[in-house]
Amino acid sequence: MNNTLRKLKIILFFILCLFPFKNFAGTGDTTIVHGFSNLFHANCNTGDSTFLFPPDSASFYKIMLRYELACPGMGCDIYDRIATLKVKRGTGVMDSTLTLAPSFTVNGNTQDSLQYMNDTSWTYSYNTLTMQIDSTPIATQQVILYNDPFDPQLATDTLVVWPSYYNQYVFDVSGNATDSVFVTPDSTLYLTEDSVYTPFEVMERVEIARAITPFGQGVVLWFDVSDYRTLLHDSVNLISIVCGYSNGWLVNTDFYFIEGIPPMHAYKVKNLWNGTWPYGNTGNPIESHLQPITLLVDSQSVYEKIRLITTGHGFGGYPNQNVAEFYDVTHSLLINGVTKQQRLWRPDCGRNPLFPQGAPGYTSTWFYNRANWCPGSYVQTHDYNATTYVSSNDSLTVDYNMVPYTVTGGPSGFYAPEYYVQSHAVFYDNIEYTNNAAITNIIRPNGAFEYRRINPICQAFNPEIIIKNYGSDTLSQLDIHYGIDGNYTNSYTWTGSLALTDTMRIELPPILFGTGAHTFDLYIDQPNGNADEFAYDDTMHTNFSSTNVYNTNFIIIHMKTDNSPNESSWEVTDDQGAVLFSRTNFPGALSLYKDTVVLPNGCYNVTVYDAFGDGVCCYNGNGYFRIYRGGSGTPLFNSGDYGELYSLNLSLDFQSAINENIFDNSLFIYPNPANKSITLNTGFESGKIVVNLFDLTGRAVSSGIECAVNNYSTQVELPTIASGLYQLRIQKDDLVIMKKIVIDQY
Repeated sequence: MNNTLRKLKIILFFILCLFPFKNFAGTGDTTIVHGFSNLFHANCNTGDSTFLFPPDSASFYKIMLRYELACPGMGCDIYDRIATLKVKRGTGVMDSTLTLAPSFTVNGNTQDSLQYMNDTSWTYSYNTLTMQIDSTPIATQQVILYNDPFDPQLATDTLVVWPSYYNQYVFDVSGNATDSVFVTPDSTLYLTEDSVYTPFEVMERVEIARAITPFGQGVVLWFDVSDYRTLLHDSVNLISIVCGYSNGWLVNTDFYFIEGIPPMHAYKVKNLWNGTWPYGNTGNPIESHLQPITLLVDSQSVYEKIRLITTGHGFGGYPNQNVAEFYDVTHSLLINGVTKQQRLWRPDCGRNPLFPQGAPGYTSTWFYNRANWCPGSYVQTHDYNATTYVSSNDSLTVDYNMVPYTVTGGPSGFYAPEYYVQSHAVFYDNIEYTNNAAITNIIRPNGAFEYRRINPICQAFNPEIIIKNYGSDTLSQLDIHYGIDGNYTNSYTWTGSLALTDTMRIELPPILFGTGAHTFDLYIDQPNGNADEFAYDDTMHTNFSSTNVYNTNFIIIHMKTDNSPNESSWEVTDDQGAVLFSRTNFPGALSLYKDTVVLPNGCYNVTVYDAFGDGVCCYNGNGYFRIYRGGSGTPLFNSGDYGELYSLNLSLDFQSAINENIFDNSLFIYPNPANKSITLNTGFESGKIVVNLFDLTGRAVSSGIECAVNNYSTQVELPTIASGLYQLRIQKDDLVIMKKIVIDQY
């Protein structure tokens, strides 16, 4: 494909990504379905609503879910909670409930018997002033009769009657009744009841996404929900659950349907084990809930997958107080007797892009690794290809086995261990492509919030991308073309072995670019030397800014240790990754160590590490890590709550200072695209900034919004404006930074 056509294709791709309109009909176009909008969750309430999705007849290459946890006006919940999105569907299985149908009701109520009059009945009293007996009519009663033997719940007649009553009252001088005569009623009804079985369809819930809420701040997460296409059409009943008690959450769910023929057509999703069960409880063993299940495989099925979504919760019991939240354990899934391991652990919580976490005035444990979850992140699914294990009788027997464990007790009020399990089997009836590779992510260079720990990069750094094989043939070769600002001046041929649905992280040869803002543009082609059969996922671009360039030939590093100084270290590397300076020896706890690092002009990376993954703040003593440019009293980075590591790329040019914006590197905006508000994460703990918003013509659409930064973060409310691309001008003292933002207010 020549460069002109390639540029046209990229422009179209950019437009579709930034402004995905509804109801396009062409391959690669995007249809957006808005689900829950600012659904308020507090006190473990459940959201249950039905939404209109595209018809079952429409074909979609991929379906992405944008899942947002936003903060209500009083602030977000300060704890980490389970957040799930499920689809409620009918199972096709009918059941019934037993009810009793009465033979009659009186004013809508059931009673054992009724004596009534066909004409007016009266109530009597004695008037002590006139010394006469007064009478007033008694209110009527509505009697509904049910006398159809074939349908006992069908009303057959309605009567308006009067209650039975007493007459011929005798009163004393004080007006008290001393005697009366009961009037014989016109009729009497006696209650009889028939047994009625009311049929209904058994409903079930299928979990399509699970996340864990951050501590005290919002987050936007993306999920690929393409496997659930059979659930996401026509009228869809969505269930949102977030359990929290302090303040709560606002949930927004938007589905992006990218049109085209899917690589694999998932035609059936079957629930397996689903529930929350105690772990280690001898009175209620978890294995009693995880019994083997045999699945019949249809003749049309060509690929089968077992998906486990499991998270561990609870801790503080005996004999192992880490179980189950902080329990690094490997459970197993048996597929027709073949054991597949499930290591239930997230080892990367300390690298979470959303850091630091915590509501104002609260510290948090966001950095601790956990049993398949991290606060403020998605829950990983464990997928297992079961196709090769289908038996000769077209069946699969699956068994989920937990490592044996018994809780022997615990202190008062400890959180008993449990596992939150959702699982299902997915069946596919067609693999559409033979040679189809996709670019799924550009990790660097990328200005997106989720990659903030390793961006921005310097010139001559290596770009890093992720590819995926959507073809039935094993991917062994792929051409990759990439460059800066629309120019594809670099090419690289990758070779390896990538099976169907597998992914690969690739580091590309370095690129050159100048200072300022750029786009990184990339496309792939010729999988296995053939034309790619679906070209709409072959192109991707990112916006990024170069590293700051400082007019100095040295930097100063301050490390104040916490109570575990042996966990801390730092290093300075050049653009080829060679370690130039490092420090691993910090003898004293809660002590300050200062180092001056002299460097020639060039591009460098400074990284601080914590071996335990909890930084140097705040549960184990209040330390910090600071990086100063030579001759400056303002740190380029200043924090102790960075988890496992913090990495800063910077350029030094002692001859000419370029783009010396002190807080450019550490300012991140999310969500982007934005709706009603945005959050700014800054590199300084507190202070004030002024925010202005401009359209692409330079016209100001809002100005002078003053925001207070607390705990490295502030929130900016956006005006009601047309959806589109805008420029944010953020000023702190005499420093200014410009950032692009997409606003989509529907």
